[in-house]
Amino acid sequence: MTFARSLIVVFLVAITAIASGQSVADRIWVQPLPRIRTQSNWYPRAIETIDGRIVDFDNEKMRIVIEGDEVETLIAASRVIWVQPGEVSAVQKAAIENFDAKRYAEALQALPGLLKERPPVWRQQWLTMMAANASRETLRGDIAIELVSQIDRRGLPPLVTAWFPIAWQNGSQPAAIVQAAQKRLQDDSPAVRLVAASWLLSSADRSDASSVLNLLAGQTDRPEIASLARCVLWRTATPPEVAASVDKWQQELNQLPMVLQTGPMTGLADKFESAGQIEAAKVLRLQLELTPIHPSPLVPSSK
Repeated sequence: MTFARSLIVVFLVAITAIASGQSVADRIWVQPLPRIRTQSNWYPRAIETIDGRIVDFDNEKMRIVIEGDEVETLIAASRVIWVQPGEVSAVQKAAIENFDAKRYAEALQALPGLLKERPPVWRQQWLTMMAANASRETLRGDIAIELVSQIDRRGLPPLVTAWFPIAWQNGSQPAAIVQAAQKRLQDDSPAVRLVAASWLLSSADRSDASSVLNLLAGQTDRPEIASLARCVLWRTATPPEVAASVDKWQQELNQLPMVLQTGPMTGLADKFESAGQIEAAKVLRLQLELTPIHPSPLVPSSK
């Protein structure tokens, strides 16, 4: 059995397991609630951190028992920016360290072992997207897209969606990435179509990719996919279109949940810069530097 096939098989077995509770507190970074009109303090609210035990985390909500409480608290999934699990195995820790150090092949190789440990489903989903990004970085586009396809069979927390291996910036993709995207551009999975189209947007298949993105942007069944597709389409704008859209696009970016902003913000900063909107690009670059919760595969280290 090939490595790619064994990786997928292990994922399918592990993703159905129910994980046991954790004895060490998880730490969650949460987007603040918007102010109500009666509140006069105009200062922006800080990102909140909460310690507790995650009971469940899906596409709609996180159920958590906060430290010192006995009852569950519900948090909208769209407000969860980052989670640091209270307990992380040595294998998982090493894989994440390899990924952060850009040792992508080693990080990808660890995935079957990580999933055999049967962490909570949401954590399996996130680890799988980490592996999808590692696959893309090592030019194994077929594995990256298949991993996206596998996790898109059930609801995904925005924290997981945020780690789709989307190409947020213009520039030609390696042949192996283009070929993998061509095969899956009309896939049944909206997430796969989104990723594949983003990979093809700077290729000879640009027109087909744009058509797929426009269809995704117009559908209403998957609002997060629609929002991300609209953001990817910013890459196709001409300099005059960019100049006319600066304020509008910044507003659209700010309307996204914070957890989904990193990729679109990176792409928009790049687009502003290439179109001569230098000051607008600087603002976004500064936001990226000041607000990250965790090193993201979406942000080039050279920026």
